[in-house]
Amino acid sequence: MRKRSCSKVILTLVLGFSLIWSSTVFAAENEQVTAKQVFRFDEQELEQGWALARSQKVYADKPLSNGVVRGKTDPNTYPTRRGVILVTADKYKDLIPLGHAAIVWTSTTVVESLTGGVVTGRNDWQTTRDTCYGVTTHGTTSAQDSQAASWCYNQIGKPYNFNYPDKWTRSRFYCSQLVYAAYKDLFNIDLDTTAYLSAVHPMELVNTSKTYTIYTK
Repeated sequence: MRKRSCSKVILTLVLGFSLIWSSTVFAAENEQVTAKQVFRFDEQELEQGWALARSQKVYADKPLSNGVVRGKTDPNTYPTRRGVILVTADKYKDLIPLGHAAIVWTSTTVVESLTGGVVTGRNDWQTTRDTCYGVTTHGTTSAQDSQAASWCYNQIGKPYNFNYPDKWTRSRFYCSQLVYAAYKDLFNIDLDTTAYLSAVHPMELVNTSKTYTIYTK
């Protein structure tokens, strides 16, 4: 079979960190495409962003739909309420460097987007992550947060979005874009900040003035 190949393609995105795609080889029709993604980024700028996240004061969670305030006596209780946003600074395989985000679906399950696309995962970040932030949005009720989680759940099966500046697409998602899109589309709450241009880095979900922290590790 005759094969087509292309030389290295390097696409540098100025997002506070540089995303470089390299060593991409396209095989012939009906053959699998393979790609190696290499990330380069400004470590100092990223650390400044995570330092800001670490400095956030921790508050009690908002009332549940029945009026019960979860975490009132201990505001740093690990969140299991549907719709709480989880963020970690841990590097996860080949995803966005130094960060990952998800939204709580059940006490044991989150909805997240990995390299294979939008899936459910284990809600165990308090034990499996070195760092973890639980945040929730100002201006929404716990019932509305639950709607956001359901919106994310309905995206399961959609592929991963490697084009990080394209936060507007709804045909594919990266982790923090998935959470961003739910709140933007449902409630017109924009969780993006001015950092990293149009890309939505996980840390922005913690640092935006539209959210507040209810858990840290």
